[in-house]
Amino acid sequence: MQKLKIGIIGLNFGLNCHLPSFKKNKKCKVIALCSTNLNKAKIAAKKNSIQFFFNKWRDMLDKLEFDLVSIAVPPIEQEKIINYCLKRSIPVFAEKPLATDIKIIKKIVSKQKKLKIPCAVDFEFPEIDEFIAAKRIIESKKFGSIKNIRINLNYQSETNFFKTNSWKNNIKNGGGVLNNVIPHIFFYIEWFFEPIISISTFLFSAKKYKFSGYTNALILMKFSSGAKGIIEASNNIVGLNEHIISFSNEKGFVTLESKGNDWVSDFKLYTINKKLVKKRIYIKKKVINKNFDTRIYPVSKIIDRLIKSIFLKKNMSPNFISGLRAQYLVENAFKSHKYKSRWIKLKRTVN
Repeated sequence: MQKLKIGIIGLNFGLNCHLPSFKKNKKCKVIALCSTNLNKAKIAAKKNSIQFFFNKWRDMLDKLEFDLVSIAVPPIEQEKIINYCLKRSIPVFAEKPLATDIKIIKKIVSKQKKLKIPCAVDFEFPEIDEFIAAKRIIESKKFGSIKNIRINLNYQSETNFFKTNSWKNNIKNGGGVLNNVIPHIFFYIEWFFEPIISISTFLFSAKKYKFSGYTNALILMKFSSGAKGIIEASNNIVGLNEHIISFSNEKGFVTLESKGNDWVSDFKLYTINKKLVKKRIYIKKKVINKNFDTRIYPVSKIIDRLIKSIFLKKNMSPNFISGLRAQYLVENAFKSHKYKSRWIKLKRTVN
């Protein structure tokens, strides 16, 4: 079988996770790398026995033929690359957010659906074994129906630690905690449960914080079942790394906890009954090599499904519609904050 020819644009996360994930798939061959730093692209290509390297993505896409392009660049650049690929009917693996403006994302989704080009977005948390096990427990109704959902995500990003003037801290370029990490939360909440129907948001940063992207978010949510939810998130908390997701049910709790530096393999799954007896649920899962970036494990699962969808010419998830939905929730969260945390009613589907 002829292997799919892959090009990777962006060599930070692209090099750490995208490249190893494609190398794991026997149906793929990465033939080109692209970075704005040509020397970095050259070194990475040589190290990984990749024939071509570029520092301009348009040159790469014009000079070579690809079956799939993988993108890991700032969203303001990503939207241009996605459109360029779709015009050439090239499937895309993209990061979130797809773009900095929902109007642009709607145009991208419309074009992708019209051309029926398989595309995916890297919403990786539902690929983690503990998340899958938690979803099974929730759907089994063992602890009854969900009444409340609480998410606490606190850490200090690298750009905030070093006080770097990066797109990740610039709100217009797709930065700040609401743009960077909360799309992941919105996606997995609706994956676990049901669509959010109403939202209220308050965003803030420390007084002396010099960048435009907000570092803290407090988000209240309502669901059609009557359940309520709350997200408390910060990307500038010194000395704290925690990601805790708790589902309060009629007969107890289902909780996912990560209190380490590893966003994938540190998760533990617990149940708590009415008598407040806490029980850890141990899961038989694939051993993740911690000598490498553990995010390769969930990323490779999404990429494998995308490769399969290209061969079978079928849709897969998470796709560009997933990216559109997440950005719709983000933009309405910003809208709520703008109007002093007013509750904003949400559509179940976005067109």
